[in-house]
Amino acid sequence: MKKRNVITVIALIAFIVILAVAKYISKRLAVIPENEPTLTGNTAGNLYNGGLFCESDDKVYFSNPYDNHALYSMNADQTEVKKLSSGEISYINAAGNYVYYYSRSSSDQSGLGYVRNGRGIYRVDKKGKNNILLGRLTTDSMMLVGNYLIYTDFQEDENSDNALVKVKGLSTDASFNFTYFTGHPRLASSQQGSIFYAAMEGDHHLHRLDPLSGSFTDVVEANMYEPIVQGDLVYFLDLDNNYHLSVCSMSEGNVRELIPERIDSYNLYGDIVYYQTVDEKDQNGYALKRARVDGSSVETVKTGVYTDLSITSTYVYFREFNNDVPIYCTPTYGSVNVQPFSAAMDAVLR
Repeated sequence: MKKRNVITVIALIAFIVILAVAKYISKRLAVIPENEPTLTGNTAGNLYNGGLFCESDDKVYFSNPYDNHALYSMNADQTEVKKLSSGEISYINAAGNYVYYYSRSSSDQSGLGYVRNGRGIYRVDKKGKNNILLGRLTTDSMMLVGNYLIYTDFQEDENSDNALVKVKGLSTDASFNFTYFTGHPRLASSQQGSIFYAAMEGDHHLHRLDPLSGSFTDVVEANMYEPIVQGDLVYFLDLDNNYHLSVCSMSEGNVRELIPERIDSYNLYGDIVYYQTVDEKDQNGYALKRARVDGSSVETVKTGVYTDLSITSTYVYFREFNNDVPIYCTPTYGSVNVQPFSAAMDAVLR
């Protein structure tokens, strides 16, 4: 056999081997262990506040505004801060070995062996490797329930008044993508595998969606915004009572006011709630406050207007309205002690 033919055969064999190895690796990466069907990827309160922080298996995954909102991880005590992925990250969910997130950025998303471009839903392992685009789309809410990412999908520009919005489901391995209905709810609250939401068009009642069967149930006929379900109780901003925080029993239907102040945003975590008040008479009266979920033990955390209220087991994070930085934090429980979230900035400057 001529030398040229030998080289050609060797090159062909090498190409076939490389192709086979690539195919094998691709199949291995596509196999995602199943989650429990009742699993939730983040707390409802965090998702209502943009999904910028998510705690999973003693780690906190967050969108770092000091690095163009890239995805970072750290311990709950703010040590071992590490960058996982670039892009403008939001709606972070985590389960098993993976983190799921939405990126608005049109810049490259990079990971070991993969580079993707464009806005959409991504999956990356918790070490920051194997970053994969699951779906190219535009959304303003996304949550992980069991083995499905449930999200709103804008068929046109999200800033357009004529944008058609649908609620869709995407399996975590991207093998299934389906539509539940046309509408524009805020998706965040789930319990025992069911999704609870208040419609933002037409009635504002509490509805239940079974993501597996696609069936719907009307639960409570109160006018709600950002409902959070805990057991038989649903907490919400009461549209019939000037956005005061109220609670309702889903089995009995009785509504009770908890916080007698107009609230712009809130986050409920366990037995504590953090909320931003609105003073309609005096802007100097705006403040971030916290209380027990029964409305008692009200405290002022910091005067001013704050947003993106994110809660972990150790800290609460927030920022001034219209200012990405600095990010502030205070212990979730115990004495209020507001400090800059310096670990996020220091990790970028290292």
